[in-house]
Amino acid sequence: MLRTLDAPLLERWDALALACDAAPFLRPGWTAAWARAFGRAGALRLLTVERGGDLVAALPLLTSPFGLRSPTNGETALFAPIAADSEAAAELGDRLVALRTPAIRLDALPGEDPHTAALPDAARRAGAAVLVRPLRRSPYIDVSGDPVAFRKGLSKNRRHGLRRLQNRMREAGEVTLTVHDGRGDDDLEPLLADGFRLEAREWKRAAGSAILSSPAAVDLYTTGARWAAGAGILRLAFLRLDGRPIAFGYCLQQGGVLFFLKLGMDDSLAKLGPGVVFTQHLIDYAFADPGTTELDLLGENEAYKADLADGTREQVRLQIFPSRVAGPAQRAAVAGAGLLRAAVVERLTEGTRDRLSAVRNRLRR
Repeated sequence: MLRTLDAPLLERWDALALACDAAPFLRPGWTAAWARAFGRAGALRLLTVERGGDLVAALPLLTSPFGLRSPTNGETALFAPIAADSEAAAELGDRLVALRTPAIRLDALPGEDPHTAALPDAARRAGAAVLVRPLRRSPYIDVSGDPVAFRKGLSKNRRHGLRRLQNRMREAGEVTLTVHDGRGDDDLEPLLADGFRLEAREWKRAAGSAILSSPAAVDLYTTGARWAAGAGILRLAFLRLDGRPIAFGYCLQQGGVLFFLKLGMDDSLAKLGPGVVFTQHLIDYAFADPGTTELDLLGENEAYKADLADGTREQVRLQIFPSRVAGPAQRAAVAGAGLLRAAVVERLTEGTRDRLSAVRNRLRR
């Protein structure tokens, strides 16, 4: 059933997410913050499966005349169905395909998750056309072991470069890592202001991808921080030099995982490598917490992450075209457009790609 949200349903959704150890981005607090920030709160619905009066599966969706899609955009770290077991996931897939809609598009799905696989499986059983395409591979670090062994496992160049930057930093002043959870004496507003300022690096402003480039993004990460602080999962980490914040990480910590969403740094101190030193401090922080087993670096598998990561997880885009008559043609058209777009982008100059990327980032927001 595709249901309009109310307070009791939100509570049941959150209870299911916690019981299933779902990522914080799948909880209603974060989803509602996203929907409000990007003007889609009125279109947000929840597809549900109940068993004996208990909620056993849920999938938030946005409605439109053109079909259904996930509440996701360029600011989304992860999206997935929540299900208590494989049977609930399969029924959720059946109910999704049974909805009378022209098309369904779900982004940022974990490609190797069995509950995610239940959605295209249900669509194929129903005779719908299905298109699954890779979006990115997201890196992570296993922090359940020995931090000394982790450091020894890094490349020689990485270890040497880190030691050099740490020595430079110590020579410049006192270096500390402080982590704030938004409770007690923590005042969120100035902490977020410092963090957003550090995150708004010049190249990110030029590309339109900085948080401060978009009022909607500021709303998301501010409202999301307030919700996460109330839920006890907010972690705003700052690397400070003589008390001055020089690098920042916007993180959420839940279920043994530290999710690293945003990185910022003071580029005027580039010679000290504030981003590199901060990331290593955050890794040390995660290793030192006995309740944390993983540092999820999220996003794309960029070079600085790939050097640290123990592995990656694929995220995919799932598109379903339920009509047995028009569905195959819709799928072919979408797949063909994707191939054409990739071919055109391949021929563009780097400068043109950067300008188009900036426009795309603004449109996504």
